[in-house]
Amino acid sequence: MTESETHEVLLDIREAVKRLDAIINILFETSGTKPLPIQRRIEILYSAGLRPVEISRILGKSVTNVSVQLNLLRKKKKKKEKLPQPEVPNEPQSIAPQ
Repeated sequence: MTESETHEVLLDIREAVKRLDAIINILFETSGTKPLPIQRRIEILYSAGLRPVEISRILGKSVTNVSVQLNLLRKKKKKKEKLPQPEVPNEPQSIAPQ
């Protein structure tokens, strides 16, 4: 493959990626009665294995914005894990004195 052919293939790949990014964004916008919040979109894309730079390109947001949102999601998840779970008694206890 010549250098010119390689360059054309790379341009074709970039164009395909651009179109796929647009399709993903359109799917997010039309996936229900109201669009998903940006933080939820970021969470979905990140859990699918995309890097912040790829997510930012798909959503049209800055890499910094995506990174901040991911950091907030991680903190939220960590905080949720730290909350003590309420104890559930094994046997129902009688409230009335006997």
